[in-house]
Amino acid sequence: GKGEKVNRYFRRSLFAIQDIKKGEVFKEDKIKSIRPAYGLPPKFLKRLLGKTAKKDIKKGTPITQKMI
Repeated sequence: GKGEKVNRYFRRSLFAIQDIKKGEVFKEDKIKSIRPAYGLPPKFLKRLLGKTAKKDIKKGTPITQKMI
């Protein structure tokens, strides 16, 4: 619904703030919690760190489950 769209805009999610290469380990200096919520919620950050990227992720891309 329409309310969901508004909520998503105000919530944050995890985005790549630098390019991350396939096979690279997720580190805190490459990921930031920003709006809107198109990716994983910020609470996933701890779970994400130390895992490796399944594919190349361009700077500014929301991090999704498929990328981990």
